[in-house]
Amino acid sequence: MSTYGDSGNVLALQKRCEWRNIEVKIHYSDIYDSIYPSDIYFWGGGQDKAQEVVSSNFSQNKLDFLTKEVDNNKVFLLICGSYQLMGKYYIDSNNNKIEGLGILDVYTQSSNKRMIGNTVIETNPKLNLKVKKIVGFENHSGQTFLGKKIEPFGYVKIGFGNNGLDKTEGSLFKNIIACYQHGPLLPKNPHLADYIISKAIENRYGLGIKINEIDNTLEYAAYNSRLKKLKI
Repeated sequence: MSTYGDSGNVLALQKRCEWRNIEVKIHYSDIYDSIYPSDIYFWGGGQDKAQEVVSSNFSQNKLDFLTKEVDNNKVFLLICGSYQLMGKYYIDSNNNKIEGLGILDVYTQSSNKRMIGNTVIETNPKLNLKVKKIVGFENHSGQTFLGKKIEPFGYVKIGFGNNGLDKTEGSLFKNIIACYQHGPLLPKNPHLADYIISKAIENRYGLGIKINEIDNTLEYAAYNSRLKKLKI
């Protein structure tokens, strides 16, 4: 469950912490491993078969643990396949129903349309990001639909988003950010990476703890170049 460069999100979080002298420990979990208690949980994308394997091997103990961590406001970043898997269910291209973990009030169904290409997302005002837009890349055929208990991560300016129909992209629930943005997402959007780090520190140490500013000249040169090429 880590395709299309998704593992680069872990590297981005690691380096942006280390540049601030914040100690980082990374723990990797296989489907047969227990989940190590963490401040930030990252889960990447995967094909239908990978989702089916993970779903069928996900124990009740793991589900109970993750549910408790969500309730404790731990920070999660979910990309594509893991976003789908944390929902209620996914109907694949063969009309098989892959049961999700049910943590997010969403469901996904396969479509005949491949939704692929560069994206620009206007983030949900609830995030209160200083830089509002997210640049990314999507590649999925699953159409995800939001339930009443969940908000979108953002709104599509360029691209398809959750389903190519309602202009929503991703989901927000407690401290979970789930979306279809590959690429990887966080090196392209340092403001989102720092938001995730800030939320994790805030959750551990309380409100009022601020992370230091760092030089993002190169990062935002790349970010603004992408927006310019996409003419937005």
